[in-house]
Amino acid sequence: MIISVNGEKISKEICEQEIQNVRRNNKNLKEDKIQELAAQNIIDWTIIRQEANKKIVQVPEFEIEKAFQELKNSHGGDKEFYQKFHLTVKDAPMIKKDLEQNIKVRHFLNDLTAGVEEPDEKAVKKYYTENHHEFINPEQVHAAHIVKEIDPRNPHSAYLEMKKIRNELINGADFAETANNCSSCNDSGGDLGFFSPGKMVEEFETIVFSMKEKEISPVFRTQFGYHIATVYEKVTETQKELKECRDDIKERLLMELKDSFIAEWVDQIKEKAEIKITYSK
Repeated sequence: MIISVNGEKISKEICEQEIQNVRRNNKNLKEDKIQELAAQNIIDWTIIRQEANKKIVQVPEFEIEKAFQELKNSHGGDKEFYQKFHLTVKDAPMIKKDLEQNIKVRHFLNDLTAGVEEPDEKAVKKYYTENHHEFINPEQVHAAHIVKEIDPRNPHSAYLEMKKIRNELINGADFAETANNCSSCNDSGGDLGFFSPGKMVEEFETIVFSMKEKEISPVFRTQFGYHIATVYEKVTETQKELKECRDDIKERLLMELKDSFIAEWVDQIKEKAEIKITYSK
């Protein structure tokens, strides 16, 4: 696929990357539709980028540096960032150039949509009523555990030790004190606090979410070793009230309104743009 927008030829690599993205997210689309959708995505963002560069000539250096540092920090710091993406400090100017472009686009779109009005209370209530299933406080448990790492030279020994510890717990030994004395993990008393599904490894969650309060689990195994768990408290799933999620809903609806505004604006600009597309056969 070959695309040019207002005389700017889009690289083959960008076209292929977008085709792959569309294909991955739209598995039931036929190939010709995939290419059409990828082309439109590329054209839309190229127009936005071109207009952003017209309106915002330069980004302050401190803003680029701040964005670069935040990017590196989000991947563990300078060293980890360069290693993770197989880069060196020589690649920094290229990365900063990309960041500068992203900042221009962000500022431009913020300015473009500055006049979009926030959704009113009627729209917020309507969204909440029609999508109440999205606003749930999930089930939670307050659990603690004791874990023994497995010695590969004698893997059965950890299991036998945990069986002995469980018998002591069943006979009234204090769980937190036992965890402090016996667990390979340094959590205070083995306490994991409250957590909802999806926060722990699957094997662990299968056990604790099926337990009753104050129950002592059987000895079970995860990738971290052998465990014994107890549940201090369970909180059932509840529906959030509108007041809890009003701000979230307003933000979602405002984002939708802004996206629609941008889409209409892009369509208007495209009518005047010089666009050429040659699809691959």
